[in-house]
Amino acid sequence: MRLVTFPGQGTPISIPMLKSVIRNKGKEFQTVLDNCGEKSNDLLQFILKNPSSPGSIAACSNLYYQLYKTTETRPKKSVLLGHSLGELVCLSANNLFSLKDLFDIANYRNELMVQYTENYLHAHRISRSSLFEMWALSSPRARNLPEEVTQLLSALPIGTVSIANANSIKQCVVTGLVEDLESLRTELHLKIPLLRITELTNPFNIPFHNSTVLRPLQERLYDYIWQILKRNNTHTLTELDYPIIANLDGRISFLVRHALERFVKCSSNTVQFTMCYDTINNDLAKDLDEAVCIGPGNVIYNLIRRNCPHLKTYEYSSLTTIEKFHDAHVNDNEKSSFKKQVDDGNEIENKI
Repeated sequence: MRLVTFPGQGTPISIPMLKSVIRNKGKEFQTVLDNCGEKSNDLLQFILKNPSSPGSIAACSNLYYQLYKTTETRPKKSVLLGHSLGELVCLSANNLFSLKDLFDIANYRNELMVQYTENYLHAHRISRSSLFEMWALSSPRARNLPEEVTQLLSALPIGTVSIANANSIKQCVVTGLVEDLESLRTELHLKIPLLRITELTNPFNIPFHNSTVLRPLQERLYDYIWQILKRNNTHTLTELDYPIIANLDGRISFLVRHALERFVKCSSNTVQFTMCYDTINNDLAKDLDEAVCIGPGNVIYNLIRRNCPHLKTYEYSSLTTIEKFHDAHVNDNEKSSFKKQVDDGNEIENKI
C-alpha cells in the first residue's frame, strides 16, 4: 500500500519547476487539464501569475496528483495524508468536487480566516495594525517539543499564542500576536535546550489553527463545502475512494462525512502531524511500504522521510523527481516508451 501526501498553504509554488513539468510532460499535462473541465486552462494561467494564492497552491497540488494518476503504470491501493490545506486536496482526490471547486474552497477558507481574525481584533479592541506572527520552533534535544511548548503555554498568562502545527517531536509552529510571542521568547530559550526560532512569513496576518480566534469559521466553511457537494451530487456518497489520515487526531477516515468534519474542525485546531506518524508507523506499519509526496515543494517529503523511516519515500514535485519516481515503477519497455514523450509540450508551452 502507498501513502500519498499533499502540502499545506505555507508551501510555495516554484514557477520554473512547474513550467518545466508542463513543458516536458505536455501531452500528459494537457490530458489532465482536459479532464479537469473547460476552465482549467484559465485556472492554470491564474496559478502561474498568482503562485502564493491558497487556491493556486491547492489546485497546483491537485494537478500534480492528477499527473501522477495519469502516468501511474502500476497502481497501488492508497491512503491519503494532507498537511492543513493539503487535507482539502485529499478530499478533491476522492472526486468529491472539481478542480475549480477546490480552488474556490481554498480561497473561501482563507477569506474566513482573515475575516474572523479581524473580528477578534475588533472585539478585543486590538489595533488592526497588530500583527500575528508564526514561529517555527525546533530543538534536536527535545523529547516531545509540541508537548513541552504546550506545558509552557499553560503555565503563562499569554492569551493569543497557540501551537498551529505539531510537525514532529522536535519541531512545531506557534502563532500569536507579535508582542505575545516576543514576551515568550526568553522563557522558550530558558526551558528548551538548543532551541532554534525561525520567524515565518504570514502575508494574510492569520493565526493559523488558533481555536480562540478561528473557531467561529467552522459552521460557515462546512456549509460552503456541503453546498458544493450538493451541486455536484456527491453529497449522498458515504465511503471515500481513498481513506484519509486526519490532521485533527491521526485517525483514519473511511467515510466522507467523517473526513469533511475532521478537515473543518482542524481548520481551527492544531495540525497533529505527530499523531499521523503514529498511525503510519503503528496501525499501518504492516500495510504501507512506500510514500509519494505530491508537490508543490518538498516539505512533506522531508517530514515523512525523517519520521516514517520504514517507508520508501519519493518526492513528486519537479521534472527530476517525477522521472525518478516513474523510473522506479516501470519496466524497461515502459521506460523506453515514456522517454519518447518529452517533446509534446509545445502547444501548452505557447499558452504560458
